[in-house]
Amino acid sequence: MDFLDHVLLGVRDLEAAADRIRREWGLGTVPGGSPAPGVVNAVVPLEPPVYLELVTAVDARASEAATRLADATAHGDRLFTWAIEPRALDARAATLGIEPSSGGGDTGRWRLLGEVGRDRPFFIEYDVARAGRVAGWRRAYAEAEHDRAPGRVTWLEVGGDESRLRPWTGDIDVPVRWVGGEPRLAGVGIATSSGEIVVR
Repeated sequence: MDFLDHVLLGVRDLEAAADRIRREWGLGTVPGGSPAPGVVNAVVPLEPPVYLELVTAVDARASEAATRLADATAHGDRLFTWAIEPRALDARAATLGIEPSSGGGDTGRWRLLGEVGRDRPFFIEYDVARAGRVAGWRRAYAEAEHDRAPGRVTWLEVGGDESRLRPWTGDIDVPVRWVGGEPRLAGVGIATSSGEIVVR
């Protein structure tokens, strides 16, 4: 079984979105960086090492990822996509018949499998193993100074044809509710100290 790594929420204004998330959900953010050309982010640490990533396109022409993000948020903030950390990226790449790509922007180093877009999740492998990242995420969690303590992601709601998408996603450590319709990340549940937050 693979792991949910993070959920991406596409926003039009990073600072305004962080303020709204604090006001409405009681969740704090920590500064991010530029994970791809033309994209900047901020991070809401959840139960380490999982996180909610706020991403915005500051230059839609700088990369394909920035173009897709700008298109997705043209009419407002919305869930953009999600990332899976497989137990073995190279094995997953061989199964899917595609090659991983290197990445990292200015926020770290990783390898990706699949495009970062709305129609299905992508896979990510970091240069530090999952267990080794937990301490850093605990520090980020404390730095965020949440008003209500978030826990794990409790479920994902995913649109599209399950029979076509399941071979891509495989099994992950978070329950997936398949809702049909347009391929997309349709909803996310996040446990907190004062009840579940639902992101749509």
